[in-house]
Amino acid sequence: MLTFVAIAFLLGATIAAPVEDPNTSPCCTPKQWSGTMGSMVDSVSDGKLSTTNQTMMFYYDYNNKKTATVGKGFRVVGDYNKMVAYNIASGTCTTSKLTEPILNCVPTKAIFLGSYQYGGPQGVKVNEYSVDAFAPNIKGRISYTADGCIPVRETVVITGANASAYSLDFIDIALSIKDPSIFDVPSPPCPKDTDLDNVVDVPMPRGSTFARLP
Repeated sequence: MLTFVAIAFLLGATIAAPVEDPNTSPCCTPKQWSGTMGSMVDSVSDGKLSTTNQTMMFYYDYNNKKTATVGKGFRVVGDYNKMVAYNIASGTCTTSKLTEPILNCVPTKAIFLGSYQYGGPQGVKVNEYSVDAFAPNIKGRISYTADGCIPVRETVVITGANASAYSLDFIDIALSIKDPSIFDVPSPPCPKDTDLDNVVDVPMPRGSTFARLP
């Protein structure tokens, strides 16, 4: 359905080295939120670069361990209770395994890089963290508002034979989910729970905090 690949970029100040995190408690997002997610996705294969640019709606429900991503002509529901993603498009439904748990707080391995005003003096104060420590071939940063720990941006670059990267921007965040049916999965045509042993295993980038799409 979607591939996690893109050229990473950052707005705001560039911070060269880790600094001491002034926060005495971990940054944890609200348990439920939804909003618009902008995705820039690039991949390099056989020396050729392909780019995908999409605007989608993203729904996050930590209480029920589910996420949903809705774009033009498709919907992806991540059920972290079963560790399965349901890819619903064109009247069909396929499944893939989720290999990383849903997160609510900044990972303990993340390194605090510093704070800056997003958008200038009248902008929003943002805290930025490095996720380089997750794996040798992953470099990335994640940003949250200093007030409320609302996700702002996530950028990850994955090096290797098939170099890839992605950038996600979150805007117009609401601290609620108006229509919980967004997480509903049709059955049929989705596989029954007894068929889940046959789904395809699709590893997720370890740096991806919220939008873990297959």
